[in-house]
Amino acid sequence: MRKLLLTGFLAIAVIAGAIAQKAGYDPVNAPFGHGEDSVNCRVNLSLMQTAAKAEAYESALIPWSSVYENCPAASKNTFIYGPRIFKALYEKETDAAKKKEYLDKTLEIYDKRITYFGKDDPKETIIAYKTYDYMELMGDQADQKQIYEWLNESVNGLKDKMYPLDAYSYYMLSSLSLYLNDNSLKDQYISDYFNVMDYIEKAIANAKAANDQGSADYLGIVQEGIQTAFVNSGAGDCKTLTEYYADKVEPNKTNKEFLSEVVNALGSIGCNDSDLYFTVSEYLHKLEPSANAALGLANKSLRDKDYETAVKYYSEAANLETDKVRASEYMLQLASIFSNQRNFARARQAAYDALEYNPNNGDAYILVAQLYASSANNIFPETEKAGLVYCAAVDKLQKARSVDPSVASKANSLISSYSARFLDTETAFMMGYKTGETVFIPGWIGENTTVRLR
Repeated sequence: MRKLLLTGFLAIAVIAGAIAQKAGYDPVNAPFGHGEDSVNCRVNLSLMQTAAKAEAYESALIPWSSVYENCPAASKNTFIYGPRIFKALYEKETDAAKKKEYLDKTLEIYDKRITYFGKDDPKETIIAYKTYDYMELMGDQADQKQIYEWLNESVNGLKDKMYPLDAYSYYMLSSLSLYLNDNSLKDQYISDYFNVMDYIEKAIANAKAANDQGSADYLGIVQEGIQTAFVNSGAGDCKTLTEYYADKVEPNKTNKEFLSEVVNALGSIGCNDSDLYFTVSEYLHKLEPSANAALGLANKSLRDKDYETAVKYYSEAANLETDKVRASEYMLQLASIFSNQRNFARARQAAYDALEYNPNNGDAYILVAQLYASSANNIFPETEKAGLVYCAAVDKLQKARSVDPSVASKANSLISSYSARFLDTETAFMMGYKTGETVFIPGWIGENTTVRLR
């Protein structure tokens, strides 16, 4: 009991600043202090760290207090363990006034950390950690305006260099919360969304350039979550975004950065068939051809049923795209267009072009298999031989699931369906075919396959 009372009184004394920092303290040239002060600082620092590492936070409080008040620049650990100590006190405390004091002290420690160790870690990162502790301690009572204010400084300060990475999510969550409680903040939320999505795109590129695939993958999850929330918020539908940008496009038709933002924004929610999207794409393409601009013009050509121009711009979009996976998807879209026109040869070529950009695009192989199946009855003069074409289709499906496990279920379903259309044993015997032999499939397919029988 005596120890608990002492801990409580000392905590209050620390909060009140009763232990004054010695006059003349030089944090730069003498972070530990001088003479006996230096010895005391080192001893207390050691005691504090030993206790804190063991999570004996009440024991760590007294030596921590001495270091914090008398030689704060001695070690960054003072500011790492400090919040842990006061959060532990906060959790055990039942008196509301004292809990408030412990909360304030926790936040104060982060502010002081910026003063003494702001060069070790960006102040924006320290502010983010401060916000996290505030959110943890306050729970449902946390003030979203305060969270937004702090994370606004952090995220817009570090932009694509933000750390911790999930600060993007918490920032956008606070922005969304403010908008949902006050619809007049809609423009703020939309603006925050576009800024953050741009930061994350660049952050992902940074991570990939540094061969940090783990961070790139995590940022992708963060990005997807923010985008989903935006679409579901009601702020991000086509009508709203079109109205938001409508009057801003003409004055900014030579502003490449702005036009790119608009194209990305509209495209991210599937609003890529509007007049505004096409207009912006044309302006952007005139300034500097880009994948997004070319894709917009390709979509416009499709709407106008100008398929040859669409082919031109899809190919250009793929060539200009730095993300090979996206480039592959552009060519696969083109392949689908040819497929719908029943232009099987051109559809297959576009699918193969998609594989040049991304050899693991299983959907491209599936599309080729479906093209083969669609023309099975028209390849041989004898329709009974159509079963051989399905063998060639299954070849592609097996390749699809081998390079891309994500399409395995779809590929297996089609294999089951196509296998039922192989030659039966009797028909194969009559035509002179044996299981396992190689046969050539003529016509536009023009390749070998292995005979399989049902």
